Amino acid sequence: MEHKDGFNQGLVVAATTRMGRRGFLKGVVAGTAATAAVGKITLSGANAEAVEYKSYKNGTWIPSGCNMCGGQCSINVFVENGVVRKIEPLPAPGSVANVNAAAGSGLDYYDQAIAKGDKGRLCCKGNSGARSLYDIDRVKTPLRRTGPRGSGQFEPITWEEAITEAANKLKTNKALYGAASMVWFGEDHSFTHIQQDFTDAYGCPNYSNHANLCDTSRKSAFKSVIGNERPLADFESAELMFIWGWNFLSAIKWIHLASVFQRAMAKPGRELIYVDPVFNTTASKADQWVAPRPGTDGALAMALAQHIIASGKFDTAFVAKYTLGFDEYKKFLNGETYDKVVKNSAWAATITGLPATDIDALATKLEGAFAAGKKILIDAWSGPGHHTNATQSGRAIAALGLLLGGVDKPGGLVFPKRSGPGRRPSSTLGSPTKDKWRVDGRDDVSIPQPDGSKKTFTKKYLYSHGSGIYVESIDRMLDQKDFLGNDYPIKTCVIVFQNLLMSTPNTQKVANALNKMEFILCVDTHLSETAMMADLVIPGSNYLERFDFNAQWVSQRALGLRQPVVDSWIGGRSEAQFFLDLGAAMGMKGFKDLPGVNDTDEAYNKEEWDRFMATGNGGKPFTTQMTWDQLKAKGWWVDEGGRTAFNQIGAAKTYVGATMQLKKYTVGSETKYTVLQADTSTPPKYSAVGIVLDATKVVDNAGALSLPDGTAFEGGFSTTSRYGQFWDPVLNGAYVGTTKPTGKDVTGVNDFLPLPTHIEPLDKPSTAYPLYFSSWKEVEHAHTRTFNNPWLMSMRGENRLIIHPDTAKPLGIEEADRVMVETPDGIVEARAHVAPIIHKEVVGWVRGFGHWALGRIAKGKGSHDGWLLKGRAELHSGQAVHKEAGCRVYKVV
Repeated sequence: MEHKDGFNQGLVVAATTRMGRRGFLKGVVAGTAATAAVGKITLSGANAEAVEYKSYKNGTWIPSGCNMCGGQCSINVFVENGVVRKIEPLPAPGSVANVNAAAGSGLDYYDQAIAKGDKGRLCCKGNSGARSLYDIDRVKTPLRRTGPRGSGQFEPITWEEAITEAANKLKTNKALYGAASMVWFGEDHSFTHIQQDFTDAYGCPNYSNHANLCDTSRKSAFKSVIGNERPLADFESAELMFIWGWNFLSAIKWIHLASVFQRAMAKPGRELIYVDPVFNTTASKADQWVAPRPGTDGALAMALAQHIIASGKFDTAFVAKYTLGFDEYKKFLNGETYDKVVKNSAWAATITGLPATDIDALATKLEGAFAAGKKILIDAWSGPGHHTNATQSGRAIAALGLLLGGVDKPGGLVFPKRSGPGRRPSSTLGSPTKDKWRVDGRDDVSIPQPDGSKKTFTKKYLYSHGSGIYVESIDRMLDQKDFLGNDYPIKTCVIVFQNLLMSTPNTQKVANALNKMEFILCVDTHLSETAMMADLVIPGSNYLERFDFNAQWVSQRALGLRQPVVDSWIGGRSEAQFFLDLGAAMGMKGFKDLPGVNDTDEAYNKEEWDRFMATGNGGKPFTTQMTWDQLKAKGWWVDEGGRTAFNQIGAAKTYVGATMQLKKYTVGSETKYTVLQADTSTPPKYSAVGIVLDATKVVDNAGALSLPDGTAFEGGFSTTSRYGQFWDPVLNGAYVGTTKPTGKDVTGVNDFLPLPTHIEPLDKPSTAYPLYFSSWKEVEHAHTRTFNNPWLMSMRGENRLIIHPDTAKPLGIEEADRVMVETPDGIVEARAHVAPIIHKEVVGWVRGFGHWALGRIAKGKGSHDGWLLKGRAELHSGQAVHKEAGCRVYKVV
């Protein structure tokens, strides 16, 4: 078989870091015990025992925000003599309840929970935070590379030397190649504003962040169908929960979900149906576990929709009033248009591997629940989302919820009223301009031509997200060309609180791309695999040593403050402070040129908070005011007027002819009208603001469409058309050839079908590689960064390859055997766990393990999936694809 360059690199790395096979598990336990046995850690000359603490007489409780994962939980930290002794939860909304209706509605869950004594909660990661703070393997001083990239050969330098060298190199590369020659990767909810300020002031358009590795395909699917990138599931009111690929009870991002779910399931008649090829914690709590083949969720959703529509048991009134393209979707599902294939249960059975009778039974259950008036919740996350067909699959799932009317109402998906402090005005940075277009296909671009004109190209990813396209950026670094194929030098890479080699699919490709760089600046708490590739390594701060805002994922405006509870025991500084210092050293406007405003991390955040309080409520002050000092004292803030409202799509509006006009959408035999509102520019630009309720009132004056002044209309969804979209105008533009992504004609290409459709995964199994490979997360770890924490590694210190007994037996594989996992792109050794908790055609493991750096505890434990993956970006969102590969497994003899 032919394999890609670097195919065996995963084995080479594993061989040089792994302990002997027999000592592997023993080493995990011993390593953890040895670290704990050290007992005392030297902290700036003082000794502190970072163990369970029970005496609270002489210290202080300081509120802050957790950052062991992205959950944004508020915490209370007990500090004694400058040392963290204990971390407990705070009863902020983020650790209690996620959905809150208007006060007095009977659905005021947060206040009800607090009244009953709910004190919040914290997961194992949050409880282990002190172990990460006092990790002896943290980078303690800036480092300059002295050996080959990846060799780990560095010398310590001072902060002043590091800032001077970084400033000089950044200025030199900008002068030689332009500001766009820098690409920047950062975490998505930590000190993001200062990073964006820095890249803007530098003139670089290529800032990207972690969201692209997480859920941008979910964002694209829901944005397409219901116009909201991140609706929240109202578990507490739902009576039938139908969840796809979201292990919310273990892959915890929001700690309140477990308690919310528990409260919901305690009520009579509640039911959970869970769809996932892996029998995980959430599946174990479900009334029914549905295990399709990976990447086939969209086909299942379409078959369910076909059955439901045929039964007539769906929200016909809602669909008629608030949606666009239903009749065309119905025809498509019935095989009357496009591919002429009926999307029934027999069709889906051949794709998903589920029996047709089971699919029909699922549809019948949904129909019965709807007929009984039950509140039906349908939601999906990374399970369907980390595949090459994710947007279209996600659209099919979202359309199923739209069909049943489970949107913008209790028990369904709700639209959170969420906000937080925003960035500084561009004028404070001198209103800088970018010197080039983005490299990665995220945006439409306008490119200068030889004759002095400019040519505009449509972006590559029609439903891209502001976080950028990681995989595309990596490819551009390799090719030194932009997404259109134009020469585009990329010479500088800045990486902040990100381990690209472990978090981006196709590790070898990422390493090759980094080796193309002239200068790599990495800010990290540890000497991670990525930091090992850097020219300069800057010590990152622990979250208990810095400021940040946590806009919590709840449906009322709620925000937590992360603040330092102790001084940096390594003598470091926060990331925000480092970039303020670096920007000032480079002479950039907006960096340390206003004492008390932008000279320190705290001043920078205080200015944002004061501005938010004054103007964050739609340009007006919030009713619920809190000073900076009050926020520091309490740790969190809730806008009492900021609770969500249901039926936001029904917001009443009035037509004003002087500033409004209509746009007509004709989809098959269906005609609907969208209200457009002019802005104040000259000539005015129009944006969609609502939907026409009564088409008979539309006035057609020689093609100019309007309504009589004073006519009532409703706001509708925040989609392109303002309707819930079974049929998508954005995708349709590409499908009919009026829009050309990257300048290419994709007329009639099924991938761009305006209706939800099933697209075969690009990297599915084959004869040579007959099994699906997948990976997932569990509660003990976050991404790839918690694997040097001894408490967490004592809970889960290895990621065995889960394989079904019926699959393992013919291969001669038994429990704990060493096995090889091979794909067309790589090969990795693992230890097998044989159990009937996974689809028979699927193997996989908990991702994040397999480090060859990071720290003494993390190193050599488990297997890394990045060596096995192709390294693709999903077609419409640009989401990094983590869960798709065909593989074969064989026993190591």
